[in-house]
Amino acid sequence: MRCIALSQLNESMTSADTAMQEADAIFLEQLCRIAKAIQNAAESRPIVLISGPSGSGKTSTAYLLERFLHHWGCPSHTISMDHFFRTMTPEQHALSAAGKMDLESPDRVDIPHLNATLEKVIAGQPVWIPRYDFPSTTRTDQDHLLTRKPGELLILEGIHALNPKVITIPEHKTTRIYVSVRTRISEGGTILHPSRLRLIRRMLRDKNFRHRTLPETIAMFEKVQAGEHRYIAPYKNLAQYSVDTFLPYEIGIYKSLLSREITACFQHPMLKELSEIWGSITPLPLHLVPKDSLVREFAGDSLFHY
Repeated sequence: MRCIALSQLNESMTSADTAMQEADAIFLEQLCRIAKAIQNAAESRPIVLISGPSGSGKTSTAYLLERFLHHWGCPSHTISMDHFFRTMTPEQHALSAAGKMDLESPDRVDIPHLNATLEKVIAGQPVWIPRYDFPSTTRTDQDHLLTRKPGELLILEGIHALNPKVITIPEHKTTRIYVSVRTRISEGGTILHPSRLRLIRRMLRDKNFRHRTLPETIAMFEKVQAGEHRYIAPYKNLAQYSVDTFLPYEIGIYKSLLSREITACFQHPMLKELSEIWGSITPLPLHLVPKDSLVREFAGDSLFHY
């Protein structure tokens, strides 16, 4: 992991508009190289798997890769593993409400159905792609029909996408990518761990799109992290490519958007380091952030549909 001083981040944002464009350009260069490798292997590896912990920017990474590939004449279809979750039973609802259900477990995924779908996609057979409705925790098995044409790709993103017990199709048919925040932020003697930046992303996303309060998201994140260590981290070494989704300007955006609510949560142990550096962060305006920025996945008003 690299570490960057907060003072350096603040200084680099003096001309925020230009600095944001440059930061996004550097991030896109990273994805462009991976997209080129994916294109070169498209015939033999038609399935692209993208894994990473919560708040890592998996979906944005998938859409940005898809855009590169489409531009080069290599059409691709992006789907989320979340849509292969099993419909929750009344008993599971009760366990979940009591906090006794492991919501991070790969057992939530309908593994046979997922792999049968991937096998049909590889074979070029028409197959129905499901849709999972989170408010009702139910799955519709026939949301839209997909038929992969020769040379086209399927991009599957999800936290369990690198787990060989979940994805059982042959490894040589896949390109595997692991995404996460890999950069630490330092200020004085305090270091903000990448997981805390992902927590801030998740707090903003949950506030904007899932009607959760910041304290609710923080409380959930402890179990989310336990699931990361148990179900995601053990398989990241199976990835062929690793992506650091950190953007130098994002902490300033979150300062602008969450400052009022987040300071009320600083007594929580998970926010200790953030509370120590919060006052030194220079706030930045959201309107300067490009519509295709990964930050928009969490802040909203994105070019992409999540």
